[in-house]
Amino acid sequence: MAITTRQQLSFTEIKSSFAYLGSLLSQDVVDTAQSLNWLHAGEQGHAELTLRGERLLSTAGYEAQLRQALLDYIDIEHPSWVQNATFGRSRVISFAGTQIAQVFVEAGLADGTDDAVVAFWDALAARARGQRDDKLTQIGRIGERLTIKFETQRTGRLPTWIAIDNNADGYDVLSVVDASDFKRLTIEVKTSTQGASGFAMLTRNEWDMAMESDAHVFHLWSLRDQSKPQLAVVGNESMLAHMPVDQGRGVWDCTKIPFSSFIDAFGPPKNQPPGS
Repeated sequence: MAITTRQQLSFTEIKSSFAYLGSLLSQDVVDTAQSLNWLHAGEQGHAELTLRGERLLSTAGYEAQLRQALLDYIDIEHPSWVQNATFGRSRVISFAGTQIAQVFVEAGLADGTDDAVVAFWDALAARARGQRDDKLTQIGRIGERLTIKFETQRTGRLPTWIAIDNNADGYDVLSVVDASDFKRLTIEVKTSTQGASGFAMLTRNEWDMAMESDAHVFHLWSLRDQSKPQLAVVGNESMLAHMPVDQGRGVWDCTKIPFSSFIDAFGPPKNQPPGS
């Protein structure tokens, strides 16, 4: 697209004058730039950057440009595979096809959990849900990051952030029991900015996972004051007292548990044992 800022050429002239743009056929590049609304024909018939194209061209860094290009492609083309974003990035990359999957790799999105990478996948998941901004997801990510930090300090080992790759597993973070016991500890994270007035929405899948795991805890993060987060580490036995049961033909699917149920367990994060 940078060629349009240096020369006044029509789309036909670009295609006839340049067989390739980089390693790509110029016709494919021009057609894609038009379909994604990066270029349009100006009053004189010359190829000109649109506002979307100017934004893409002004984005600093190759990876950042690729990420913006992916979002533009998704917003315009609405590919069916984007619906998998609600299940995590591994599902998206598996269904997106080889070429698109390679773009995810080159954009630095296939792994890693830095802020920009997480923000991209959350933006993609929001689009899959038909939303541009998902405040609850953002709050949930804060709690998950706090759990990653807490578990690293508690065990001396960096846990695995499961939810960023696949949120269908029924838990968010995979850690270990403690610094001397490397048995798997699965952790479901629930976060609220409402303090004791907040609640945890727990799905049947999450509870089933908790019961199947040899070692499982719930991290409840109260972010009423985000500068002083409060944590309650709740074990399965304590959570069980507040869980619904199936009766007759009725089968529960999701339940809402008040944070106030565990009010005495909340406090500043400290190296407390699992399920204390």
